[in-house]
Amino acid sequence: MHNPGFDQRAAAVEPLVRAVLDGLAGDEGSPRVGRLPDNQHWWRYGQESFVGLRPRAWLMPPYVPIVGWLDSFPEMKAVRAAYAADPVRGPRVDALLGTIASRAARNFDWLFIQHVIEPMVLATGGYEFRDDVFQRVYAQFEMGFGATTITMVEFLPLNGFEPALPRLELPDGLVLQPMSDGQMDHAISALAVPRLTASGVNGAQISRHDQWALTRSRVLEVVAGHVDVVPPNAEPFPTLLEPASSLITALRIVCGGSAITTYPMYAQADDEFPIVCGAGAVLTTFGAADNTRPTRLMPKDADAVRVVYLALRLPNVQRDRALQVAIRRLVIAGTRNDDGDRLIDLSIAAEALFIQRTNLPRGTKGDKIAAGAAQLLGNDPQLAAGPTEISDFMAEIYRARNAEIHGDGQPYRGLRRLSGAPIESLALAVADAELVMRRAVYLVLQDHVKAAR
Repeated sequence: MHNPGFDQRAAAVEPLVRAVLDGLAGDEGSPRVGRLPDNQHWWRYGQESFVGLRPRAWLMPPYVPIVGWLDSFPEMKAVRAAYAADPVRGPRVDALLGTIASRAARNFDWLFIQHVIEPMVLATGGYEFRDDVFQRVYAQFEMGFGATTITMVEFLPLNGFEPALPRLELPDGLVLQPMSDGQMDHAISALAVPRLTASGVNGAQISRHDQWALTRSRVLEVVAGHVDVVPPNAEPFPTLLEPASSLITALRIVCGGSAITTYPMYAQADDEFPIVCGAGAVLTTFGAADNTRPTRLMPKDADAVRVVYLALRLPNVQRDRALQVAIRRLVIAGTRNDDGDRLIDLSIAAEALFIQRTNLPRGTKGDKIAAGAAQLLGNDPQLAAGPTEISDFMAEIYRARNAEIHGDGQPYRGLRRLSGAPIESLALAVADAELVMRRAVYLVLQDHVKAAR
């Protein structure tokens, strides 16, 4: 890449780096390198373990981070002059730096120490100057500090989600994927992911079910200095709440479980030079996922999730009042922790979805629900049950619903699973009822998709 003035700046920087390393060698002899307590970041130490301890760092002498230390070296004057002559990098030295909507003061001395001096010390393990290391490290600093654009990532963490695929791409540039270590750092700090345990003030255990996010990236221009007028909506944020709601609904319909989203967050991509520090977050309220019932996304379900995600936007789906009620109650049922509450929500979903579609002139609500479920799902391969089994099961579920609502003393006698096997566990019966309702909603959505073509 063509970089005007690079050779002149490198020629000015090299004597400064030599002088700094020689001075440090004279003071300390050799550097101290090891783990460093870090109260500003969380570092990954395992699949679920994060600690406020940087794994490998240069334990700097106490005078190094002091503002103005580099200016005590005469060679620094030539470096500042070389940078001042560059039209891109010059205005960024000791200036506000970031994007049009958000900038922060950045100290050039500290950036230089962090991204030139420290990497050289860590690479060599000493205070010696090695030309090959200098050329590599300084070229990276030049490219990063002079970048004209950066990638900002909006991400919305999920809790209670267990996928078996590396990522899921969705329309409009959305990607469901694991959070990077930097994003996990921001999410832990913002309490966007719950801690299973807290090991003192600098340790946290985060479930593997809480380490994915819905993301969208955008490339923005780097801006330095003061800006008098910031255009409205220069960086729209948050933008993921609506698509995330559709995604969670699609995941619950196809996969079940209890996945939720938490705080919308916004940070620069991890693998870039840190023009923008930290992360923004919208501290909205959110519920809690049940990690004993995570939403498990298998590779075979990926296409179905995309189909449902897109189907939820269709006008005829949004106008189908009965379907909308069924979807909402199905999603609410997945969020409940109590099996009786889940039973009631699933029964409401069944009432909304089946009663208007059966055209039965007589019969109780339970009869209509049983007939509607059998009619819609009698040949569904994922249920592995015939019309009679489905009808009997849904009738029994509705009787259990009545018992729950009216507070019967022994409401769950004689429960059976969808297969017909007798059980005493309400949780197992509710799990089968949820599967029935998920499949029913999915098939009705499929009909709407076909009608829209």
